[in-house]
Amino acid sequence: MSAHVLKQVFAVTAALIFFSGFFGAPSAQGMRQMVQVAKDVYTMTGAGSNASFVVADEGVLAFDSDIRNNDVPFIRKVTDKKVVYLFASHASGDHSTGIWYFREDKPVYIGTRDQIRAYYQNELKEFNERKAQGAPLYKPAELPPPSMGFDQNLTVLLGGLTFQAKAEGYGHTSGDMTMYIPQRRVMFMGDLLNNELHPGQAEAAGVFFADIQGTIDILNRIIDRNLAVDTYVPGHGPVHVGRGIADVVDQRDYFILMRDEVARMVMAGKTLEQIQKEFKVPTRFAHYDPGRLPGILRVFYYQLIEHGR
Repeated sequence: MSAHVLKQVFAVTAALIFFSGFFGAPSAQGMRQMVQVAKDVYTMTGAGSNASFVVADEGVLAFDSDIRNNDVPFIRKVTDKKVVYLFASHASGDHSTGIWYFREDKPVYIGTRDQIRAYYQNELKEFNERKAQGAPLYKPAELPPPSMGFDQNLTVLLGGLTFQAKAEGYGHTSGDMTMYIPQRRVMFMGDLLNNELHPGQAEAAGVFFADIQGTIDILNRIIDRNLAVDTYVPGHGPVHVGRGIADVVDQRDYFILMRDEVARMVMAGKTLEQIQKEFKVPTRFAHYDPGRLPGILRVFYYQLIEHGR
């Protein structure tokens, strides 16, 4: 089977897995918790993906939104200021579909050029398909495109705070964004960082697989920047307030160690099904929730077969 055909098969498989997992998951708003990460910086965790907001003198900047979780009431508990800016770390159903909840504030919705491309290529189509199938959360909602895009770097000044958004390239998805707030020593990582659980395998609709080597390269670049950051906020999993770069190092090492172990099993002639059944997670990461392990093992396996890395 050619590499082109393999890519098509793998993409369809990922789409089915991602679609069924996201569509079938009920809203679990009651499980949502708000964590104060730093002064004026808050993250909602649990019940799906993490989402964050920062309160400034002139309004609120929000980062990521999921249609399954209306996080506006959490913001209103802290402040009655309007959300002025809304960013999405990447084009994926659990990070970029909740703009409907912010419609009264009418924020400027910002994404990278890659995210805008993904919106027109697949994200809107997927959203409308779920809406047509009668998903209750989607029925009244609309999904507009980002109203502003950027290529590499974008700095927003709001109420005395500096927000440095960066298009990191192809890692977890074809276009991942991070955001650094130097005055608060915080960096929002989106799904480039997952704490205490295995990463997801792809972006919205499964059109692109996560790129393992690309993710490692991005994480290495972030480590090498040596930014003054106390807390890196993950896209999924608990926020380790004050742990600093150690979380990013753990994530980088996770991908390397896991890939090396899968490579060893591939060299021993193991099939994907055998690897998923027999794989032993390295001790350092053995406490991770196993729910997404089969999916990420699939990504390691296919990329090793296709690219050798």
